[in-house]
Amino acid sequence: MRGMSLDSALLTASSGLRLTSRQLGTAAQNVAGAGVAGYTRKQVEGQSLLTGGVRALDPRRDIDPALRLEARRAAAEEAAAGLRSDTLGALSRLLGDPADGTSPAGLIGALRDSFASLAASPADSTAQSATLESARVLAGRMNALGGALDRARQGVQDGLRADVGSANTLLQDIARLDILVRNETAAGRGAAALQDQRDAAVASLSTLVGVTPLAAENGGVTLMLPGGHTLPLDPKASPFALADATVTAGSYHGAPAGTLPGLTLNGMNLADGAALGGRIGEGFTLRDETLPRMQAELDMTAATLAHRLEEQGLRLFTEPGGGAPPDPTAAGAGPAIAGFAGRMAVNPAIAANPALLRDGTPDSGGFPPNPAGGPSGYTALLNRVGDYAFGLESAAGMPHAAIAGNNLGPGGTLATGTGGAQRIGDYAAATLGRQSAEADAASAAAAQSGAVRAQFDAMVQAREGVDVDAEMAAMVQLQNAYAANARVMSVVQSMWDALLATVR
Repeated sequence: MRGMSLDSALLTASSGLRLTSRQLGTAAQNVAGAGVAGYTRKQVEGQSLLTGGVRALDPRRDIDPALRLEARRAAAEEAAAGLRSDTLGALSRLLGDPADGTSPAGLIGALRDSFASLAASPADSTAQSATLESARVLAGRMNALGGALDRARQGVQDGLRADVGSANTLLQDIARLDILVRNETAAGRGAAALQDQRDAAVASLSTLVGVTPLAAENGGVTLMLPGGHTLPLDPKASPFALADATVTAGSYHGAPAGTLPGLTLNGMNLADGAALGGRIGEGFTLRDETLPRMQAELDMTAATLAHRLEEQGLRLFTEPGGGAPPDPTAAGAGPAIAGFAGRMAVNPAIAANPALLRDGTPDSGGFPPNPAGGPSGYTALLNRVGDYAFGLESAAGMPHAAIAGNNLGPGGTLATGTGGAQRIGDYAAATLGRQSAEADAASAAAAQSGAVRAQFDAMVQAREGVDVDAEMAAMVQLQNAYAANARVMSVVQSMWDALLATVR
């Protein structure tokens, strides 16, 4: 009976030593993993055995799925907001400052003022040259903005392809880790470290597309996209695809004749790439909606100004080579004016003979020009330009139609939301001013989303991460427990020695 008691004590103490040793090792691993991205605190628990003693269970994680979901959403929003801010911020710098007259709206106002000065001294060659220079500066700013928008859309397209490649690589990593987790779990072994690695890869994927991980058998995971699509997990597969494309002002995505590719999943077109969230979702929003709409607003500004001057008898702005500018009032004008801001030019004939700014251009088809040998003080055309091209009417008693805000862009499907203005200066100030405000809002949103993401990261770290001080305190307690179990084993060994001595 006494032997059984000693056996039981020895079993309890030895199993306690093994459990404490395992817990000490896990605590040391926690301290080493403190501050490592994606590492979660592990803990080893003991399970009482019917035969006596305890069994050390595999290390397990204590995570908060709801908090992790919010943290992933915050990371996705930060990534999307950062892309939007970077893209629009670069364009905003080119828009110039309305306060100092360097914006397109300010330059249109400067051109109007130049015509007014010229009307006061129509024979003054210096005033003619100054008006021509105002036109050149405005055209140059429009060209720069149009080119910048083309480059921005191309940059977004190229960035989308890079992000799609990254998403495929992450999916392959997740698939590989998921297989390892399932195998370890099925074999009855712990897979906490592998789960950490898999969750870190899922978190990285969440910055690219909005994914929701769902628990599957044997510790596995299923990834769902917005809209209910299930992502295949295959270490060798690349389920996402986006074709290469050259983006121009006339490029767009969608029917009937869109030239920009959409995202596919296993060869199937995803109807709305923007709905995916993350950087990829924002990339499609920028490429197919935001930037084309900004381009349409810029093109409408340029084409309307050129057309209204043409109506009054002055073809000041033309297509490259001197061709007539597009008519923004014609039905279905969206595709016709697409990209005009980027290619508009000062009429070569006027550049060669600035006096035409006073006399008018015969090929404009508008108000009859000053005839050859006409008065050098001719002001009829200049007065019409000041009163009508920049004003509310196309002629006395004939109001300009409101500048269109719908059916714009290369596909004729975009709406600016700022249509209705009659003066070209008002339209330019409203639309291009809103673009500048959008860039400012994007910058503020990026800063805010970064702060929110940092807050959630801190909350996850506090809930699931390692408190080094607490781990060190626990290690002291575990060392004391280890010493106590060792002392019990020493005492039991002495008692066994004494018992055996009495038998001999």
